[in-house]
Amino acid sequence: MVGAWAGHRRLQLRQNGNNNRNGQNNKPDTSAFNIVNGRVFTPGLGIILAPQPFTPMGGDFLHIALDISGDGKLPVPPRPIDDPLTQVFNFTLFLTSNTMQKNFTISNITTPTPPLANIMSQEMGQTVKHINFEWPDCLVGDGNNVQGTARGEYNISIHQNYRLNGNDRYTIFNLPISVTNSISQFPGAGQLSTKPIPGPLSANGGRMSCTNIENPMMDFQTLVNSVNNPPGQPMQDIALQTTARRDGGQVGGPGNNNGRGAGTGGQGSTDGQGAIGGASKMTGGSLSIVMLMMMGWVVVLCTSISW
Repeated sequence: MVGAWAGHRRLQLRQNGNNNRNGQNNKPDTSAFNIVNGRVFTPGLGIILAPQPFTPMGGDFLHIALDISGDGKLPVPPRPIDDPLTQVFNFTLFLTSNTMQKNFTISNITTPTPPLANIMSQEMGQTVKHINFEWPDCLVGDGNNVQGTARGEYNISIHQNYRLNGNDRYTIFNLPISVTNSISQFPGAGQLSTKPIPGPLSANGGRMSCTNIENPMMDFQTLVNSVNNPPGQPMQDIALQTTARRDGGQVGGPGNNNGRGAGTGGQGSTDGQGAIGGASKMTGGSLSIVMLMMMGWVVVLCTSISW
């Protein structure tokens, strides 16, 4: 995965798709990526759903889809996300190019307005967050017109600050794209119906000046020194650990081979009596009691439970 940082030149060649084997110019080498069913697993808790590596990009804005739930294993706001073992603190994103020496802010938690707003607080309740970044003015053009522009090969650089199994981590993952498809000078008005609304935009609603969202480039070794990568791929090589929860999941502990399930204590001593749907065989009357209790009613009926 990108983030192992083994050799700057080799990494750059992979990302730009210029790997040359047996004298042939092959397709981009995606061996540095962990891609499962189109989902790109990062060295953090985020999973990239869009775009795919090496995709030619353009149009009104750059669309990024990011699963921030640890592949569905972690709660997302407005549910409480604090956990002493595993949780996401924040994501920040940048659009960078070593070739062009450009570093643009996509999202950096500086305003309440997307895309600069905190990704975790956008689209409340959704496990997949969408970031719609308005291309700045220096990327306007088409595939055959790069004169006077900053168009070319870029990385979507995803910085993740999180805790994994009790250890705080900081990772950087670079997803290579090409800014080569057509980008018009004036964004289409129809994009304003997109949620979240694309941005940032200038004061007159046009494309932002590149200088307004540009940051100094950081050298590669400084980035290497800044990360604190986990010893493997979360969700793939490393199973996520979280504290016990009581707001979802299995009721009671695992059962045993004689068909009796453990109660709420999880020790198997209550023979299913502590869990709805445990080992007991319910008559119609007892099922009625359970259903009425679940609806918040207290009812006394003459019934029996058979074993």
